[in-house]
Amino acid sequence: MPPAANAYPLRTLEEHITELEAMVLQCRADPGVRPVHRLRTLTRRVEAQLTLLDTLRTRGRRTEDALDARRILKKLRRAAGEVRDLDVQTGLVSDYAGKSRNRLRGDAEKLLKMLGDRRERAAGKLRKTLEKLDRKLAIELRGMLKNLPGTDSVSLSPKQLTELVREWFKGNAPGIYETTDQLHDLRKRAKLARYLGENAPKNAAEPRRLAAEFESLQKAGGRWHDWLLLSEIAADEVGEGSALTKAFRRRAKLALAAYLRLVVSLTQAKDLPAESLRPAQSLPPKIGAASAPASDAVRASERRQA
Repeated sequence: MPPAANAYPLRTLEEHITELEAMVLQCRADPGVRPVHRLRTLTRRVEAQLTLLDTLRTRGRRTEDALDARRILKKLRRAAGEVRDLDVQTGLVSDYAGKSRNRLRGDAEKLLKMLGDRRERAAGKLRKTLEKLDRKLAIELRGMLKNLPGTDSVSLSPKQLTELVREWFKGNAPGIYETTDQLHDLRKRAKLARYLGENAPKNAAEPRRLAAEFESLQKAGGRWHDWLLLSEIAADEVGEGSALTKAFRRRAKLALAAYLRLVVSLTQAKDLPAESLRPAQSLPPKIGAASAPASDAVRASERRQA
């Protein structure tokens, strides 16, 4: 009987692929908020498993290349990501508008209408992407699984998995966190490291603790980036002088400060490989506020989903 606390990456990969296939069908029928969120998450989880298998291969284990599958996953992730981002932004605006004074509600309603229109178009694009790639994705992923050994043939002890996740993160995270792009990249790397650590069963204390740290970092960075992007969209739609835009700017700065405090804390605990880290109060102003038109910010965000 296999050790209960060990991780089995191939078994986890097969489980994620099965759920991804089901979610593709569900989103083709109805790209609602929850299915789209789950679809996007599953594309990243499958990508994380492929990264883990690549890492194991460099240590002497053989796995088949999955370049075509990766390309398809990337296209699905981008299409689902556009819809998901709009859902998050809509939720933030709705939440804020419900708690705001009347003078903010007019701008909030204008913003909500624009986001709703964009969401409808993005959901249509997602459906077309899924219809185009659904069959090809299934063929690539299932073909890849056939070329891999049995699902229980590769296992990692809690210690092995913890060391592997730390090693991967230190080799792939940015060493300096001084710009918007670096902080955004850190969040994405933390998310993937979290998914790697979550290969471990819940009773594997050390890799699960590490995964929880990366999750907290990912979520703190996500809150900052969501507010930053939304403030730039608001500036473009209702004006830089709008009280709503100014409120979103304040939220972005507060979220940035919280994110940076966590980065500093984890750096001091040696969980992050920072070579240099400026304290929050001396970071360039462009990180906490808009430095480009919203249309440019949206395009940059789409590129950073890659």
